Amino acid sequence: MSGGIVVTGWGMVTPLGFNTRFTWQGLLEGTNPFTFLKGPGWEKFETPRAAEALEAWIPHTLITRDRSLQLAFLAAEEAYQQAELSKLSPDRIGTTFSSSKGGLVSLLTAGTGPYESWDYLTDYFPHTAGLLLRQRLGLNGPGFSVSSACSTGIGSIALGARLLQDGECDAVITGSTESSIHPLIYAGFENMGVFSHQWEGPAAFDAKRDGFLMGEGAAAMVLEREETARKRKAPILARLSGWALGADTYHPLEMEPRGQTIVPVIQRALKKAKLHSWNIGYINAHGTATKLNDRVESQAIFKVFGDKPWVSSTKGATGHLLGAAGSVEAVISALVLKKGVLPDTRNLIHPDPQCRIKHVEKGGMKKKVEHVLSLSYGFGGQLGAVIFSRV
Repeated sequence: MSGGIVVTGWGMVTPLGFNTRFTWQGLLEGTNPFTFLKGPGWEKFETPRAAEALEAWIPHTLITRDRSLQLAFLAAEEAYQQAELSKLSPDRIGTTFSSSKGGLVSLLTAGTGPYESWDYLTDYFPHTAGLLLRQRLGLNGPGFSVSSACSTGIGSIALGARLLQDGECDAVITGSTESSIHPLIYAGFENMGVFSHQWEGPAAFDAKRDGFLMGEGAAAMVLEREETARKRKAPILARLSGWALGADTYHPLEMEPRGQTIVPVIQRALKKAKLHSWNIGYINAHGTATKLNDRVESQAIFKVFGDKPWVSSTKGATGHLLGAAGSVEAVISALVLKKGVLPDTRNLIHPDPQCRIKHVEKGGMKKKVEHVLSLSYGFGGQLGAVIFSRV
């Protein structure tokens, strides 16, 4: 099969590792990324925990910039180098890179620490990550920002694919970043009752699940039209087969209880990919480990696929990366095609019988699959699905 859109590079900075290799390694080895949060403001909480990203070397010119921007640059630079984008004209390379909350921490801590001299308001805008990448990498192609809560990453991929289809550019760096571990944001989620209090951490689809824990990180993907990639002999890692976006207007913070809004999004992604439900071998579920989300998502998956594909959620391993979740999980899903290993759902001990899906076996599984699906949802009703295929 030829034509279409392919992935030629990816990069990640997560609580499991400072690049793609170490993130994947930590995912399979069972690394626990959650640590207690200390410092001003955190003493108000009983046992605050989150998953902070592991950083590599940060250029000195970015030291004063918001942490979300630092993580974005590290992930995007890894993807840029792997895809050998320096061989393409910078005028033909676009970006669809964003954040759900922007540089919120620099705004909330303005006037203190490293943010005393920087224009913190500029760093706050969700589109600043894409702007920074274009400046640092010298890119002159189109740049757009999608900010749609926890589905930001999938929205960025969908928009990047459209730019390529329309001929606006020859390659696009797509992705998202998030660093909003701050007492104010933490308090908001805690007041909503969505945080896990289990010592082991979040346990998606488990009968005793009680919520997620926050994390931070970033991920980037380089997308290209296949003919362009092959012409310049770029490394082709996977094929972007299908994608779809949707909306759930049931409630600002709750999902339609039967999964009826998720089903058509999955079906449209399958149709775009020209695949049937039985072609999907693995699904990386949104899987927040909250009571409602897991049950509703499982219902939607079962309605489309039955219990045929293997399913797992990786948020118990990385933390809920919020705006960066969709991008990180998209890269992890594509890596499944390359590595032939399915990651398990961390801390899943007693599967909830109401979650009628086929769980990846504990410890992960060696299994070659041809097509994978990644799902993302966000507060406010944003829905997204993306399908990758082996090349």
